[in-house]
Amino acid sequence: MPIANTGMVPASGAVYNELTAITRRAFVPKMVVQIYKAAPLLSMAMRNAQRARGGMSQVSIPVQGSSYVSFNWTGYDGAFPQPAVAAAAQTAQWNLSVGAVPIPLLGMECLIQATEAVIPLVRARMADASTVARQAMATALFGSSAGNPLAINGLLDAYDDGTTVATYGGLSRTSSTFWASTVYSTSLTPSRATMIARIMQLTSIAGGEAPDVIIMSMGDWTTLLADYMQAEQFFTTPNSKYGNDDAVNAGFRCLMLGNTPILADPFCPTGTAYLINSKYLALYLSEDANFAFSGFHSLIANNQIASVGVVISAMALACSKPKSGMRLSNVAGAAF
Repeated sequence: MPIANTGMVPASGAVYNELTAITRRAFVPKMVVQIYKAAPLLSMAMRNAQRARGGMSQVSIPVQGSSYVSFNWTGYDGAFPQPAVAAAAQTAQWNLSVGAVPIPLLGMECLIQATEAVIPLVRARMADASTVARQAMATALFGSSAGNPLAINGLLDAYDDGTTVATYGGLSRTSSTFWASTVYSTSLTPSRATMIARIMQLTSIAGGEAPDVIIMSMGDWTTLLADYMQAEQFFTTPNSKYGNDDAVNAGFRCLMLGNTPILADPFCPTGTAYLINSKYLALYLSEDANFAFSGFHSLIANNQIASVGVVISAMALACSKPKSGMRLSNVAGAAF
């Protein structure tokens, strides 16, 4: 309904009703979406996604949890102990989880929008289906499948010390202690000093392999940025001045600490941060259900002139070396 008594449009009355009845509105022919968020971690994971196929336990990764052989010192005689055959390998396994977005298409809607449609609803729904799927996936990355076994294993499952998630990828973290990650639960205010300590702690635990990305919430990341900005300095050349095109820019879009990028993700829960080695973390997407569309199928059999289609995504998030990452569970940063 046009807005009355604003700008050049007259107040409600006979003239307003006449103009409304005989005048079209000038639409901007695009849909401006208001409700979704950017997903940096999901974008990084999908950019490096691995291909998954059918079969049982579609993602199976052999892992070595102990030594096959042993080292011994020997003397002049060259003697050494009799070697023993050790079983050191196990298989970590994940099943693909399937997400579905149904898309309705009413028959009368097709007739009404056949011509004169500013925004074709079916096109808007198709574009929305992909976005909705990605938003759900981005949320699931920071969650756990403990409450929903149909969902993917999120970072809460991958980077747990066995206290909450005792079994991951089919392997017990109690009997296979190498399969446990590290959860740092001590209260931590984000700063360069506190974060570099955690980076080096994880590097030591992981056998010298440093994390290559850190994910934080927006508020916690901002608290860390404030620590960087306290050390900023601006130098001005004597007898010079700033021009109209010269701007003093403070702060950073991406923080670097110990050569490790630190990113803010809107989906990361406040108070939680993840130190990740992306070498061992991968998103696996089915080659047959990679945002696949089923096509529209008639609902006339259900006594309705309409059609329905489904966008299907099959995926799994798998960490082949949980010890390579760490979860900070008590980050005391700013809350937005």
